[in-house]
Amino acid sequence: MFAKRAPKIAIVGRPNVGKSSLFNRLARKRKAIVAPDPGVTVDRIEEEVELLDGRKVIIIDTGGITEKEGVIESAIREQVSQAIEEADLLWFLVDAKEGLHPLDEIVAEKLRQTQKPVFLVVNKADNKNLKNAMYEFYKLGMEPVFPISVTQKKGITELLEATLKILPTYVEEEGADISEICKIAVVGRPNVGKSSIINYLMGEKRTVVSEIPGTTKDAVDVKLETPNGTVILIDTAGLRRKSRVSSKLEAYSITRTVESIRRCDVAVLVIDATEGVTEQDKKIAGLIVKEKRGIIVALNKTDLINSTRELVRNAREELYFLPELAPFILTSALTGRGLNRIVPEAIEINETLSTRVKTWKVNKAIQSIVAHHHPPASKGKYIKIYYGTQVETKPPTFVVFSNYPEEIPDHYKRYFEKSLREHLGFSKVPIEVIWRKRT
Repeated sequence: MFAKRAPKIAIVGRPNVGKSSLFNRLARKRKAIVAPDPGVTVDRIEEEVELLDGRKVIIIDTGGITEKEGVIESAIREQVSQAIEEADLLWFLVDAKEGLHPLDEIVAEKLRQTQKPVFLVVNKADNKNLKNAMYEFYKLGMEPVFPISVTQKKGITELLEATLKILPTYVEEEGADISEICKIAVVGRPNVGKSSIINYLMGEKRTVVSEIPGTTKDAVDVKLETPNGTVILIDTAGLRRKSRVSSKLEAYSITRTVESIRRCDVAVLVIDATEGVTEQDKKIAGLIVKEKRGIIVALNKTDLINSTRELVRNAREELYFLPELAPFILTSALTGRGLNRIVPEAIEINETLSTRVKTWKVNKAIQSIVAHHHPPASKGKYIKIYYGTQVETKPPTFVVFSNYPEEIPDHYKRYFEKSLREHLGFSKVPIEVIWRKRT
């Protein structure tokens, strides 16, 4: 099966030349984290954006290439190499203010080895003198050269016009249309194995993994083709307690994680099985419930514990507020245990979230629920529940009419919602019940 996709542009270069700033300018949102510290972008980030005349392209932001040796630096170089391989065009960003840098020579040499077209983009050309500094970069032997200023929005239109002249309108490749694909956010505290799980599922080192907590600063989307269907995996930064948030950068990463939960269909909450369910795990689970997203609990690192007999039972007790049949999976990113269950479970949950129930079935369930346990009278008022109907999916949302909805106690509303999930086949997923007055 072949699907059409927009052509891909990878932004590459050494650290702190403005790659993420250009990415965000074109994406029209702060998807990539921008900070004065070099090396902020670790993973590669993709976003489909609309350029001139409605033409769509996929922009890939990458980490800065350095000569440093280390786990993170090596992983970044690997990520950049994969981005270059995937791209249809490369934008090689350099810094007009700092001039030609030895690292620029290293990046240029790497790009000469590819057969992809390369545009040399001289950023921070904020004034005439800096714009003239672009001629120094001709030593790299790369053309065409485009002076731009991301902060002042100069030269970007010319860059885009030249880009669209050489890129096709779309590229055909094997795969499915991503518009309706199930989106899965992998969330949890730092260093519980989120990126390792994604890498196992992908069969490649798609996100940077190390033993350093907090390696993933951005939320990173990756597409995964499986026998069960295609999904989008969202790898996120770990959520810490507020008291442990040590910088504005990390605080912004946490905000991005919350955004990832809000835009996913199903959240996989990864918990360190060696530590059990912590208070922070409960808070993350509570956030997922509040946002009415599907949830899978992955009890990870089970290869490090001797007995799992009580593990799931204790976890369910601690996370009692989740849907009754929410999946709890014993996993190990090291051995692969349980990981093949994640995607099928997520797809099933997403399909359930998308289910629409006929009104007569909703009302039959309501009649049964009320017959089994009628709402108590309040302030001498006899409460009647008349009927209901489903008005939305993801999550399944029901409007239920009563003569005194404001008098129905919270404990009865919880009973009603739980019973409605059971009657209508939503025991694995959250639902929304909206109470309305009918006189």
